[in-house]
Order: sequence, then C-alpha cells, then structure tokens
Amino acid sequence: MKKLNKKSKIVLILIINIFIFSLSGCAQIRDKLKTIRGELIGIHFTISAYDHYANKTLEVDGSKVTVGVLENEANIDPSSTGYQSGVLEITVNGKQMFQVGNTVIFAEDGLDVVEDFELPSDITVGKGGGFVPMDRFINNIKNKIGKEKTIIISSQMGIPLAVYQGKNVYVTVPDDLPKMTRLNIDGKSLYIHRANYIILDTEMMK
Repeated sequence: MKKLNKKSKIVLILIINIFIFSLSGCAQIRDKLKTIRGELIGIHFTISAYDHYANKTLEVDGSKVTVGVLENEANIDPSSTGYQSGVLEITVNGKQMFQVGNTVIFAEDGLDVVEDFELPSDITVGKGGGFVPMDRFINNIKNKIGKEKTIIISSQMGIPLAVYQGKNVYVTVPDDLPKMTRLNIDGKSLYIHRANYIILDTEMMK
C-alpha cells in the first residue's frame, strides 16, 4: 500500500509538470523565451531611479537595454578575500551607465501603473489551504503558469512608488543580478532593484 501511494504521488507530480510545460501560455516559458532571444529586460522600456523618499531622480528611455554586474576580481575568483562587486552596468542603446544604491524600476513599454490604488490596511483571507508543503508546491506550480497578482513597490524608506497588476504574473530572482527581482506581467518585463515590495495574490484582496 505504501509503495502504491508513493508511486501515485510520483505519477501525479510528473503529470502536473508535463501539463505545465505543455502550456504555450505558461508565464515561465514566456519569460525564458524572452531571455533566450536576448531581450534581457524588454524591447522598449523606461528606467526610473528614486531616492529613499520616493522622489524620482532620473528617467532614461531605451529600446535596447542590457543589465549586468560590473565584475571585479572577487566576482571572478572564488578564492579572493575581497568583496564582490554589486555595481550594475546598464547599457542603453549602446551607451553605458553605472548604478549603485538607488531604487531602480525597469518597466517595459506597455506596463501601466495602477492609479489611485489603495492597499487595505487589514486583509482577511478566507478559509483554505491545509498541508503547508503541499500548499507551497501548488503555489509554486501556479507561479510558473502565471497567477493574478498585485505588485506594490516602495522606496527603501517604505514610501509607495508604484503599483502594478496582471492576470498572468511570474516572479523570479535572477542569479546573475544582485538585489534584483524580475517579473513577467502578462508577457511584459518588470525589473525591481533595491526596493521594498509586496507581491500579493490579487484574490487575497477580493
């Protein structure tokens, strides 16, 4: 009986995974395709930098943008005793820009900020859930497919900057970009660097 239960679980997990990756509209697949094509953050987007008090200090527009780390010896040599570089090297239409410390939002053209959004101070979530590991597993699958989410971004002092919403949202943390989160919102890219943020299932506020 135990063998049958274990086997059934493995089969179920395999079926679910096959189903996920067979979906052409899967948010994770859309996100991977964009990076494979070399569109690191998007086709055309706006880079907005903010200070700790949510004041916009710089806005840059570009149609060809890449972001990487300006590496030093510690980034390359694991035996180095120095600190790894956290400097972002941003290339905009062939021109170079370095960034350290600021809150920066990279928004692909077509991503609209939700105006006059009011976050409820008290959210009561109805009954649901159960076995925590299973809940996390299911949420992970839904995240890969794309979930309806609300993204609330604040400055490092906690002052609100912008709110985005999407029906199919995929969230990931790039390994090669420090202190940055990438979101695919209905096929559009949003990068958040050095900001406070809350990402909620929109369903929680209904």
